[in-house]
Amino acid sequence: MALSYSVKGEIVANEQFHKKVCYDVANNRITAQFDGRGGISKYAVMNKYSVFSAFYTMYSVNGTPLEYMCDKEVRMLGKKQITSFSEKGANVTVTQFLDRENNCIYVETAVKADEDLHFDNVTNFGIDFASYVQQLLANRLSVGNISKIVGGLLKKNKRSVEEYEGSTYLKGDVMGDFYIDVAFDCKAVGLESERGCYNQFAYGGDVKTGQTKKFRYVISAGTRSDFTYCNVKTALRNFDRALADCDLYESELQCPRPLEGNFLNAYYKSLLNASLSNYKELGKFKGFLAGIVYQFPARTYYRDAYWTVLSVLPVKPELVRNEIITLANGISKKGECPSAVKFNFKNYWGDHYDSPSFFVLMLYDYLVHTSDFSILEEKVKAGKVIDSANLVLKRLMQETDSTGLLVKGGEFNRRDWCDNVFRSVYVTYDEALYARALYAMSEIYKICYSDEVKSKEYSDKYNKVVDSINELLWDEEKGWYVNYRSGDFVEDNLSIDTVVMVLFGLAGEKRADRMLENMQRLLESKNNKEQGAGDFGTLSVYPFYKNTEHIVQKSSLPYYYHNGGDWPYLSCVYAYAKLMRGMDYMYPLTRWFEYNAEKGNYTPIEFFSPVHPDGSMLQAWSSTGAFVLSYPDGDFFTKKLKKA
Repeated sequence: MALSYSVKGEIVANEQFHKKVCYDVANNRITAQFDGRGGISKYAVMNKYSVFSAFYTMYSVNGTPLEYMCDKEVRMLGKKQITSFSEKGANVTVTQFLDRENNCIYVETAVKADEDLHFDNVTNFGIDFASYVQQLLANRLSVGNISKIVGGLLKKNKRSVEEYEGSTYLKGDVMGDFYIDVAFDCKAVGLESERGCYNQFAYGGDVKTGQTKKFRYVISAGTRSDFTYCNVKTALRNFDRALADCDLYESELQCPRPLEGNFLNAYYKSLLNASLSNYKELGKFKGFLAGIVYQFPARTYYRDAYWTVLSVLPVKPELVRNEIITLANGISKKGECPSAVKFNFKNYWGDHYDSPSFFVLMLYDYLVHTSDFSILEEKVKAGKVIDSANLVLKRLMQETDSTGLLVKGGEFNRRDWCDNVFRSVYVTYDEALYARALYAMSEIYKICYSDEVKSKEYSDKYNKVVDSINELLWDEEKGWYVNYRSGDFVEDNLSIDTVVMVLFGLAGEKRADRMLENMQRLLESKNNKEQGAGDFGTLSVYPFYKNTEHIVQKSSLPYYYHNGGDWPYLSCVYAYAKLMRGMDYMYPLTRWFEYNAEKGNYTPIEFFSPVHPDGSMLQAWSSTGAFVLSYPDGDFFTKKLKKA
């Protein structure tokens, strides 16, 4: 495979036709994946279910199927994939894309003929019935839902074909209120059907020498009776408008600072697109999902959202404002923050140790960089947003001891981002976030409310926590902050998440530089020959965890997940810390992206390993590299809150 990057910011792959080139896209309603062969390899409706179990597209010219080993070019950017190939006198370009809002997928096949020819496309797919049933049962195990399932299985649903104004409409009711509809701008035929839906269709026509003929269709699947329904006939009429808006969306993916070269331009656009593609509005719920595998149920995480919004803040601050209010409404009356807030504002895995701090940090960063102090007085479940921030920190204070540090209690506590490792008592990462949150609240009360008493209360605690971190968690011999200290046991490996000590100015300059130099030596895989897996990116920890009783599931294995896998968001956070200290930061910023693009992962990945399976694609917080490029002066975290 040959890989390149266009001036426009596209990722361009040249490959043989038979090989998939999978590209994930999303809008406010759905996620989908195009396969680089004109197929739709994945399609899921947010907070609902996945649609296809398989999807196949076949092309033929003059009755002869496409030579499967022919060459193709695939271009990917934003919400669109364009696949081009030439075969038997036909030059074919397949454009697949989403608009910003509707639950539908647009497909255009343009055929330019070198000689008179007849072109055909036959498409078939399998339907993911299990996902629909699981969604019904997961939402509510009720007599009504069970009867829907049983009735849906027994009922003979109707399918229909309608021809109108040279177009064709295939209407399909799968089971219950689950539908799959397709509208074509040409004559099409439904072939095989499964239950009440055509799962095979064909279209095509004659193309004269020198002529370019376009065949278009729009497909939609979901629940006919609610917000997920899309009228495909209307969407087909608006095809050109939707395509123009898709192009406009791509042009809007502009970095606030000039970028040099096609690669950095494509890198930035890919990352910002990942952030924006995960922004969803579902009633009063307005926020960023973590990624495409975090939509059943739809939910937004405190920690994922914090790192995600850093890339969005300079371009769409209003979305960050919405995220803060959504997270505020997920805080319990006791001040507990779950890992995530679901679409119905119920908590998802409650009472985390990093979530409260991230809420305060997001609020503070938003205030510093927008001066929109009005958000503090917005009404939420706890009263006002400022009340929520105060409440969560008061709650955290209950988890501290005489050192001022958080005590992460319980032998099997995994309630922070590193949730496959039992890190207990003093965890450097959690302590640093807590310290920064105390500082942030001190500044908010001093600048926004002129309340010196509350400001001093928080600043005194902040100073005590910083002193204790540096006294109890710094390892002078090794030259870094230990991962965690639990009684007599100390996990003293170098963990990339401790870089927040540098990011938030909690380490002195000498310690900061020494720790970053050790991270460069041990965590950047190109420099660490001892780790043995080659040059793939940045390890999240090294050496690997030494107490096997403290690691579970994927993190049980070296190089995997929290135990040495590369997490692009942390690689980029580390890159920004290096930028702040005047060090070369491009390797941790970009190596993960290059490595994954080379092996066919074309949107930001959640985590990866050179020897284990990959995490999910189009991951929101893996957009942090776009933040790094947006603030190249290295002063984002040192800017002060000022009166509006």
